[in-house]
Amino acid sequence: MTDHPMNDSSLLLDHMEAVQELVQLCPDGIIGVDRSGKVTIFNFAAEKMTGRQAAEVIGKMHIADVYGSPELPRNIKKALHAQSHGGPGQLINFEAEILNIGGDTVPIRLSAKLIVRKEKEVGSVGFFSDLSKQKQMENRLRELSITDGLTGLFNHRYFHVYLSREMARAERYQRPLSLICLDLDHFKQCNDEMGHLEGDNVLRLVGEILRGVTRRTDPAFRYGGDEFFVLLPETGLSEAVITAEKIRRTLKARWPYDVQHEGVQMQRVTLSIGVAQADPGEASASLLKRADMAMYDAKRGGGDRVATASRAGTDP
Repeated sequence: MTDHPMNDSSLLLDHMEAVQELVQLCPDGIIGVDRSGKVTIFNFAAEKMTGRQAAEVIGKMHIADVYGSPELPRNIKKALHAQSHGGPGQLINFEAEILNIGGDTVPIRLSAKLIVRKEKEVGSVGFFSDLSKQKQMENRLRELSITDGLTGLFNHRYFHVYLSREMARAERYQRPLSLICLDLDHFKQCNDEMGHLEGDNVLRLVGEILRGVTRRTDPAFRYGGDEFFVLLPETGLSEAVITAEKIRRTLKARWPYDVQHEGVQMQRVTLSIGVAQADPGEASASLLKRADMAMYDAKRGGGDRVATASRAGTDP
């Protein structure tokens, strides 16, 4: 019996079937469209990413409907014909966001290629990498880099970034901005007599109070040791003093320890607070210094009180 070699059409058929299997097995989403934008390829990973089934998409839906936005396919089409992402006809490492069927945003990295036959564009095919886990990790690392690990407030480093940004915004739009500086009274005795673990609990309590008393738009920072700052956008001096007094009273009301602790007469930990409002054209370092000096005025006055700063350029 003589074996007959497979003809060209059979080889091509086998080749196409193998390619289709690879497309389905690819861990990245693969979406192909014709020149009009109608979807022609939609693999398993694309189904998972978008929440749509291939049967409801291929040959039936426009790519804009799959993306959940008509703007994104237009931007991709422009990029495919530009030099900025790999040269005309291809796209490399183009980052964007799509909406899945549930309305959730999915960050993606896209590489795509125009399909040209006889010098005529007939469609394109793209590989979509889901960046959700990577973005979550990046956001978590960023969060850790700007957060104080003990109190959960923003940290010293982020304070200066945030303060400069808010002062520039307040200056640009001529809006009020105030700064509260807080320092704990008698905290050293608390640490010495009850130990650093209890001292840490006091700092955590202050962080909890600052988050609970202030607005979501008022970021709080642990500057270092037992010193804290609260930044109050859109807030003048009188309103900031009201907030500062509320913080001071809340700590007194929530102080968790007896005045007598293991035979030692304990002084309650209280707050000395300084409040300053940014003046027009003032530098961030000046506002910080004025709030800090007001806090020391409160401490010199016996602590457990709020003091306001003098205007920039004037003597206290």
